[in-house]
Amino acid sequence: MINGNFSWTEDFVKVMEHWSVWVAIITAIIIGGLKSWKKVRKVLIEDNFINVHSEIHELLTELRVLTDAARTQVIQFHNGEYFMDGISMRKFSLTHESVAKGVQSDGPKLQGYLCSMFLPLLLIMMENSPRVRYTVDLKDSYVKQYFESRNIEAFCILPIRVNNLTTGFVLNQWCNSVKVDKLDEVACSYEMVRTTNSVTVQLAQQKR
Repeated sequence: MINGNFSWTEDFVKVMEHWSVWVAIITAIIIGGLKSWKKVRKVLIEDNFINVHSEIHELLTELRVLTDAARTQVIQFHNGEYFMDGISMRKFSLTHESVAKGVQSDGPKLQGYLCSMFLPLLLIMMENSPRVRYTVDLKDSYVKQYFESRNIEAFCILPIRVNNLTTGFVLNQWCNSVKVDKLDEVACSYEMVRTTNSVTVQLAQQKR
């Protein structure tokens, strides 16, 4: 409005200049906020990852010490490559491990194994029983040969179930015949259940 007369051109330009400043400010605030949230979210996810997996390692170490075991492990299922007919290969890999002093780790070796090679072990896992098993009692199979090659004389295994899906298992191993003879099987079973439940809780807290 100039000298009492309305000028579309001049007034429209003034209005647009006025609002464009506010739009620019609001846009800058929104973009800045989004960038800040992405940084915060990244930090939170990284912290969550570290906290979850550190706790799992501590739980495995506690289980190993309390049961005087040689190795305690978390092994998780995953899909990788495909067979020629397009069917997905079902595999598992060691993701967490605690080993006693002088005991060789399975970390670099137990990666990407086909589940079909370990069916006897997986069938035992599906029983969902924490009782101590003995390698000598296993039927001749790749599992028995593998355990013997790793000097595993006794073991416990329980499935990990997250959101009603079996995602892996906890495996506790003894590699010393003297310790195996002195095992308190009731106490070992109790600690196995307690640890598996705690590991399951931790894995369920992972952020995607």
